[in-house]
Amino acid sequence: MTMQRWRRFMRAGLVLVALLGLAGIACGAPAPLLDDRDALGAAPTGRILFAQNGDIHVWDGSTTQITHVGDASYPRWSGDGSRFVFVRTGDAFSDLYIANADGSGMEQLTFYQPPIQPGTEAYIREAMWALDPVWSRAGDAIAFVSDRNTLKNFLWLMPAPGENPYQIQASTYNGENVEHPDFSPDGQRIVFAQRTTGENDLQRWTQLWVVDLNTEQLFPLVETNEGAYDPAWSPDGRWIAYTGRTGAENDIWVVPAEGGTPIRLTNFGNVRAPTWSPDGSWIAFLQTDGGSFKAVAAPFSVGEDGTPRLGEPQELFKGSGIDATSGLSWAP
Repeated sequence: MTMQRWRRFMRAGLVLVALLGLAGIACGAPAPLLDDRDALGAAPTGRILFAQNGDIHVWDGSTTQITHVGDASYPRWSGDGSRFVFVRTGDAFSDLYIANADGSGMEQLTFYQPPIQPGTEAYIREAMWALDPVWSRAGDAIAFVSDRNTLKNFLWLMPAPGENPYQIQASTYNGENVEHPDFSPDGQRIVFAQRTTGENDLQRWTQLWVVDLNTEQLFPLVETNEGAYDPAWSPDGRWIAYTGRTGAENDIWVVPAEGGTPIRLTNFGNVRAPTWSPDGSWIAFLQTDGGSFKAVAAPFSVGEDGTPRLGEPQELFKGSGIDATSGLSWAP
């Protein structure tokens, strides 16, 4: 059991390195070419949270560091943009915290470090992970993934900050780790990535699923044998953007939220972590930039034939130490 927990810990730290081999998805229509017609005279606005060098930063035309803890990751805005939830990682455990929009008023939500000597077998056995939080845009609920009472990370729901969370049983369906949940705009459904294992443990990839929180019915959204992850639900509820992998490349795709054929939006092969602007007119994402990352945003539109597309990307910010696994979160 100790070795299983250690391997999960090490895998979490290696995700950023794995990004260098990202790519699009094998299913779906050919990628539309990037088009700059919608970008003329336009510029993205609002506030984008991201993690860099163990702290949370915000971009609002320029970047500002808003925490000073050295162990923070995965920030996500509350529905009204007044607060954010994030992760702090310790010795073989992690916990959820919330803070005001400027980083003040930090409050711990989970307490997953056991009160015993770190490094002991008992400590490793009892320490738990709280990861990948997301705040409902329709209320106070916070979804996250955790190995609480299990050996795998499944989906949990905290009805309001600080309340006792409960496990979404449907997320245990195939017995594999869950990653990167996101709420539908009405807060009634959650899309998430879940690992899938092939004929042996070396054949592993992620697929996208949607769970109805009222019925706990589970629906496959994107089924692939290469990889689909980082799902992000559009503000109008119609689309889910995600990162799709094909071979050694990674690109941004969208799929109708009710199911359908995925459409490839980019042809860069080195991007991930899409997030929607609050009005749904832009998609921002991270792109490798030498040995680091830059954040770019491109206008999103749907043609008369119903085909979605992206306009010409605009660089927002860049820097060393940006955590691509933590992704981006956009508020007004």
